[in-house]
Amino acid sequence: MLIKSKIIISAAIILAAVSAVLAKDGSLPKLNTAAGCRASEKALSAATSTASDTHGSCMSDENDARKKLEKDWATYSASDKARCIQPMEYTPGYIEWLTCLEMDRDVRALRKGQPAISNTTDKCPIVRFRQDGTIVSVNAC
Repeated sequence: MLIKSKIIISAAIILAAVSAVLAKDGSLPKLNTAAGCRASEKALSAATSTASDTHGSCMSDENDARKKLEKDWATYSASDKARCIQPMEYTPGYIEWLTCLEMDRDVRALRKGQPAISNTTDKCPIVRFRQDGTIVSVNAC
């Protein structure tokens, strides 16, 4: 049963990745989230005896994340999109992509508010970053 679940999950990952790679026009890639949600539901039901609407919850969450991504797609930088939207690196999903993009944006905003870095080594590591928040160097001391 475990091997069958692994095969189903692998097939869902491949289908989703192929769909994502096809979006070369700069728009949000389309994913087959239904297959991934079905695979998650099957794997969860095989591992537990708890009855729940895993597929329905998963689809609702993925659809909500997709809508938010579509709405805000133009506001995310190209470098953030290139870093976060990598369907071959992990199981692709709109929730994961949205989380990654929002975290990158928020970290950059936090770094912009940081005071100038001193050259003393009493505070390690020393992280130097640009005005836009991207890291230039890290000195572990």
